[in-house]
Amino acid sequence: MKPNKDVRGFKDGKQDYRVPFLLTSITDHPYCFDTCPNATTSVAYSEFFSSTIIVAVTCKRWGCRYCGEKKAINLGFRVQLADPNKLITLTTNPKVYETPRMAYEDTRRKLADFSKLIRKEIGSFEYLRILEVTKKGWPHYHLVARSGYIPHSLVSSVWKGLTGAPIVDIRKIKKLENVAKYVMKYLCKQKYIPWTNRRVSWSRKFFPWKVKAQRGLWQLTARRWMNEDPGTVIQSDFLGSVVRKVAADAWLIERPDDLALREKDSIAANRTPCKLPYSDEHC
Repeated sequence: MKPNKDVRGFKDGKQDYRVPFLLTSITDHPYCFDTCPNATTSVAYSEFFSSTIIVAVTCKRWGCRYCGEKKAINLGFRVQLADPNKLITLTTNPKVYETPRMAYEDTRRKLADFSKLIRKEIGSFEYLRILEVTKKGWPHYHLVARSGYIPHSLVSSVWKGLTGAPIVDIRKIKKLENVAKYVMKYLCKQKYIPWTNRRVSWSRKFFPWKVKAQRGLWQLTARRWMNEDPGTVIQSDFLGSVVRKVAADAWLIERPDDLALREKDSIAANRTPCKLPYSDEHC
C-alpha cells in the first residue's frame, strides 16, 4: 500500500522527518527530499540552529507541478480571509480572435476597464482573477469577488462591450470555507500554458493587508549557491550525516565530525569543577 504523504513532505506514513535520522541513501527517503524539479541549492550555516542548512531555491512558477501546488494552497487560505462573497466567470469569444494567445493578451487588459465600469454602477468591487483554459486552449477567467449586488445583465453587457463575449456566470458564495477549495481546484488542475506563467492577479484592495515575508530568522552565514538540485548535493556531499527537515524546502545537516565535536563540547561544559590540592586546576 502506498504510504500517505502530507502536503509539506514531513511524513511518508512511516517516518516523521522532523525527527533527526541518519542518511545512508536518498532513494530510501523520496518524500523527505521531494521539492521543485527546477530547484537549485543554497548551502549555508545557520547561527539559529548551530548547524549546516540546505535550502532548495525553487522556481516559484505556476506551471511547476510542485511550486504551483504550493502557491495555490497558500493563496487559497489568503483568499478565504479576504471575505469574498461572489464567484464570477468571464468567457472569451473564439470568433473574435485568431489564436488563444491573442484572446488572452487582449482580454486580460480589459479586466481593469471591466472593474472600473462595474464600480461606476454599483460602487465597491474588489476581485482576485484566476486564469483557466478550455480543452481547446481558449482562456476564460474566474473572479473571486467582494461587492454588493451585481445584476447578471450588467456583467454580461459590460463584458460583451469590451470583448465581444456575452456569456458570463455569477454565483453567490454560500459557505466561505469552500473558497479555499475553489481557488486550489482551479489552480492545481491546470496544465502548463505556453504563453503565460501568470495565472493569478488581483485588484489593489482585494486583500485588506499585505503579507510581509520574515527574513533573517535562521541567521544564515557563509552561503554558497550550487546549480544542482538539493537531492544531488546531499547525495554527493552529505551521505552519512544526520538530517532533519525544518521546512518544506530546508534540511539541517550534521556531519559525523560535527556531532563528535558537539558531543565533546557538551561533555566539557557539563564537567563538575573541583579543586585539586595546591592547585586551581579543574577536573
